[in-house]
Amino acid sequence: MSNPLDVSLPPETVFARLDARVQHLVVAAHTLYGGNWDDCAEDLRRREGGQPYLYRLKLEIEDAPGWLARLKTYEQVRGERFAVAAQDAKDHH
Repeated sequence: MSNPLDVSLPPETVFARLDARVQHLVVAAHTLYGGNWDDCAEDLRRREGGQPYLYRLKLEIEDAPGWLARLKTYEQVRGERFAVAAQDAKDHH
């Protein structure tokens, strides 16, 4: 896993600096899984393992599980969620 996200920055700033593919992952997790990173990660694991899954996400991102862990850790340490930034991004597409 890469470096952790900068918890000194607010979620909107961190989100804006993320690659578009990672932003898509954030929006998908908040839209489809209510912001529950673990549920999103489990669904991806189930899909990759050929088991029943909830959503067929088209993610063009390497190490989606690693990104999910980083995003979850950021929210836990910061005590703030990406929900506002994710909603704004969703509304503009």
